[in-house]
Amino acid sequence: MIGDLRQPRRGGWAVEAPTECINGHPLGPGQVLVGNQPCTCRGSHMGWTCQACDATFYWPPTDPTCSVLAGAAAVR
Repeated sequence: MIGDLRQPRRGGWAVEAPTECINGHPLGPGQVLVGNQPCTCRGSHMGWTCQACDATFYWPPTDPTCSVLAGAAAVR
C-alpha cells in the first residue's frame, strides 16, 4: 500500500511509492519529484509531484483540518 515502509533487497527501508499519478501518468525515475512537506496539522506529508502534469499526491492524505504549507516551515 502507498506510504507503507518496506525493506528492499539491498537493505535499509523505503516508502512504497505510487506508480502513476492521479491523471494516469507513470511515476518513475525522471518522471516524479518526491518530497516531504510540513503541514498545519503539526505533522508532515510525503508528496509525489508528476512532472507531466504537476499533479501532487500526498501521504497520508490531507483532510479538511490540515493543509500542506508552501515551502519550508519557518514556524512550527
